[in-house]
Amino acid sequence: MNKLGSDLADAWLNKRLVDLNKFNNNEIPKTREEAYKALNIFYKKLNKKTVGWKIGAVAKEVQKEEGFDGPVPGKIFEETILEPDCEIKFDDIPASNLECEYAFKFNKDYKIDDNLNDEIHNLSLFTAIDITSSRYVQSSKEKFSKLTQMYLGISDHGNGGKIIIGNEIKNWKNVEINNVKITLKINDQLTEPFFTGSKRIDPKISLKAFIDEFKEKNMIFNKGDYLLCGSLTQPYGIRMNDKIVVNYENLGNIKIKVS
Repeated sequence: MNKLGSDLADAWLNKRLVDLNKFNNNEIPKTREEAYKALNIFYKKLNKKTVGWKIGAVAKEVQKEEGFDGPVPGKIFEETILEPDCEIKFDDIPASNLECEYAFKFNKDYKIDDNLNDEIHNLSLFTAIDITSSRYVQSSKEKFSKLTQMYLGISDHGNGGKIIIGNEIKNWKNVEINNVKITLKINDQLTEPFFTGSKRIDPKISLKAFIDEFKEKNMIFNKGDYLLCGSLTQPYGIRMNDKIVVNYENLGNIKIKVS
């Protein structure tokens, strides 16, 4: 997995795309373990400051629909965090989708193990946006099965792009956060793409899924780190010159301009 991880790191630094047609079959991840090997090479090559993790595809219904064998995690680079009222260059977010999420923030260092589930009442919760991206030539990725595409996504920084942290949700434990309505106004047209039912994952479940994925890895959340908890909305494919306003019912707005 050295070639894949190294090429993805180079693509991140030099704003280029990786053509998977140039890879041999044995250079494509076929298991979660191989995907994490490529991902770890990616991080080692870049050596950037991280401020937490993101986890996607937590819902079992979504995993079943997509043919995945688990969630899709990735780290958050400090340099990718943006303000809630921001402008993003379209060229900086190739093959990008916007996903509305919640994010936990950790008030001290925590070991990632089952005991962390009992500390959830001590965590802060924020509205957030995950702008996913891709370092792959999309046509070269789409020839693979959905499961292999997921492994490629893990290898590629969990499809990481930009992160926006919105407002803190005060007394979030007393708010029915899984029923909060989320609306997007895209170029002045209103849409309501929020998930309901089994596709709408409570952030507490996302935290547990993250712990289950990594509790044997001797890892920690550092004080001030975030965990993005997965999409609450149908992902929106971002286009050039989009003007986007995301409203979390009674919790505030996040504004994004794409140039």
